[in-house]
Amino acid sequence: MKRPALTTLLLGGLLVVSAGCAREPSETTADVWQQVPGETVVSVCYSAAVSTRAQIESYAQGLCPAAKPLVELIDHDNFLNNCPLSKRNRATFLCKAQ
Repeated sequence: MKRPALTTLLLGGLLVVSAGCAREPSETTADVWQQVPGETVVSVCYSAAVSTRAQIESYAQGLCPAAKPLVELIDHDNFLNNCPLSKRNRATFLCKAQ
């Protein structure tokens, strides 16, 4: 009976550690959205366990050129993207002028 409890405890600890490693959002590639002519698109990897929407949008704004400081979410995925396992979510934003 103690074995399932130990397994659950170990898995829970692993999840806590991996969430702690995720920390800050990071830049990644936008795949198909890179092909939009005349538009600037940025993608951000993040962990939903540690990042807020405001943090993700702020990070994306920092990746946009000064002439296009606003961002609009155009895609979100979490499967077969270029994000590390600790940050499986990828949000893709269109950079827009004011």
